[in-house]
Amino acid sequence: MVGHNEQGRLLVDYAGNPFGPLRARTTVVLAPDELRRAVEEQCAVLLLFEEGDPGRPIVVGLLRDEVPVTSPVPVEVEADGRRVEVEAADELVLRCGAASLVLRRNGRVIIRGTYVETRSKGVNRIKGGSVLIN
Repeated sequence: MVGHNEQGRLLVDYAGNPFGPLRARTTVVLAPDELRRAVEEQCAVLLLFEEGDPGRPIVVGLLRDEVPVTSPVPVEVEADGRRVEVEAADELVLRCGAASLVLRRNGRVIIRGTYVETRSKGVNRIKGGSVLIN
C-alpha cells in the first residue's frame, strides 16, 4: 500500500506492475489511524484482481509480521445465556447522552444523569459505611 487519494481510495503498487500506483477497491475496513499507519509503513497487502485484470486491484487483507501489542480488550457476548460481559483494566464507562455509568478498578461506581430513578417490586436498599443524601 503506497497511499490514498483525496477521495480516500487506496493506492497500491506491486512487483511487475506496468501501470505504476493504482487505485484499489478494498474488502478491508480500516479506521483512519490504521489507514495512516498502514500507508506510513507501506504495509504489504494481499491483492486479488477484478476479473483477472492487473489494472483493477482489490485489497483483501493486510499482511503483518506480528500481531499489534495494543489490541483491544475482547468483549464476551453470550446471546443464549442472556449475558454480556465487558472487562476493562482500570475504568469502564457506559455513556448515552447526558447519562453515564462509571465502574472503576478500586470498586467505585459513579452514576450520573439529569434524572436518576430506581424501582423495585421488593425492598430497595441503600447500604454503605455511611449514606449521604444531598
